[in-house]
Amino acid sequence: MVVHSQVQVTVNPNRTTAFMTFSRPENGGLDITVEKVYAALAENFVSHGILDDDIKKAVELKRYDQNICVAKWDPPVNGVDGSVKYFYKIDSVAAPTEDEQGNMDYKNLGLVRNITAGTPIAAITMPTEGTPGMDITGMVIAQKVGVPAKFNVGAGTQLINDGKEIIAAVDGNLAYKNGMFIVEEKLIINSDVDTSTGNIDFIGAVEIKGSVFEGFRVTSKRTISINGSVNGAEITAEGDINIRIGSINSNIECHNGNIKLGFCENSKIHASGNIESASFIGGEVFSEQKIIASGKGIIMGGKYTALDGIEAQVIGSEKYVKTEITLGNNAVLSEERDQLENDIKTMDDKSEQLGKILVTLGEIAKKGKLPPEREQLKAEALRSRLKLQSEIKKIKMRISEIDDILQLTQNLSIACKRTIYPGVTLRINNCVLQVNAAQSRARATVENGEIVFKPL
Repeated sequence: MVVHSQVQVTVNPNRTTAFMTFSRPENGGLDITVEKVYAALAENFVSHGILDDDIKKAVELKRYDQNICVAKWDPPVNGVDGSVKYFYKIDSVAAPTEDEQGNMDYKNLGLVRNITAGTPIAAITMPTEGTPGMDITGMVIAQKVGVPAKFNVGAGTQLINDGKEIIAAVDGNLAYKNGMFIVEEKLIINSDVDTSTGNIDFIGAVEIKGSVFEGFRVTSKRTISINGSVNGAEITAEGDINIRIGSINSNIECHNGNIKLGFCENSKIHASGNIESASFIGGEVFSEQKIIASGKGIIMGGKYTALDGIEAQVIGSEKYVKTEITLGNNAVLSEERDQLENDIKTMDDKSEQLGKILVTLGEIAKKGKLPPEREQLKAEALRSRLKLQSEIKKIKMRISEIDDILQLTQNLSIACKRTIYPGVTLRINNCVLQVNAAQSRARATVENGEIVFKPL
């Protein structure tokens, strides 16, 4: 009996693959053909992912009674979930810093993370859609679409670049609160500035609920407000500085604003604007505008310089405490001129000594060649003398400039609503007065080239 080769196609239940087997022909029966295989696939509704080359090869090699894969599906490609890459640590822990030599700095604890507007905070990878698949019967198999990353855009930050980047929208302190990064334009310290906080160096405004203790520093590119006192510390700001209680043995500097404090004792203060306090005791105070002693209005001991005016209730004390008051740009220039004159005198003395050395070495050289060490001494003395002469020339030019400026006068005065005591030295422009008798309710001003007192 003639038996032809027969093909059988098996499709797995999820329609992802199909297999075939074909039998041996018997008694001169016909062998399997590619056409018979494709017909069998069609009968089983297999229309996609057919492995043509594998089918042809299996027929050519007459791979009887073997299970041969003849179709494979195209699986779907699932989308990738979105993600967020943060460029900063979420946890910000105050801890001592270590320098290259391994020394620990317990005053710089990294409590503040300064960040400028436009600085990237996070990069966001968007989710992908993926691509659908198809089973061997031609049915589309849906893919899993990627899920967007979860994140929040906090205050002071901004989402840009089609949602792919978070940046700082303002200058400030970068903090992570309530599941998001924020940028605080104002830094609030709810305690004292001490070993628990370390030094504060902030790009924005600073508000300190407590005090600033000895050896610590607070710096701000904007304003500083301190509810307590400042003791043996350093305070520097671009804008206004306000210290509610006062300052003792501290350095305070305001580059572009006013300074106001409850009291000022033995402190060095410099402001581009006004400096106001109920009392100034000792120290060195320089205002590019006015020094105002309000309230009790005491200025006693130390050195006080203002370019526009000085107001106080009391200047000096009954104990004749040495108090120097300098008013006006011309007065400042006069002080500079006096210092430059002293510098010239010192340099002239050095130049004269070097000249004597050169003369002595010159006399020795006439008697014979100088030894190498004396030749070196001569060269060094000559260089030093020429350098001193050049510096003296520059200083004299500066003195000449000051003399020209001092020809101008300013309508300035020092107002004292109660008493100016002896022991006070007044300098207004280029005029100087030692107060030898107490003056009450008086205004010191310049008339006819001298300082005089006028009633308030």
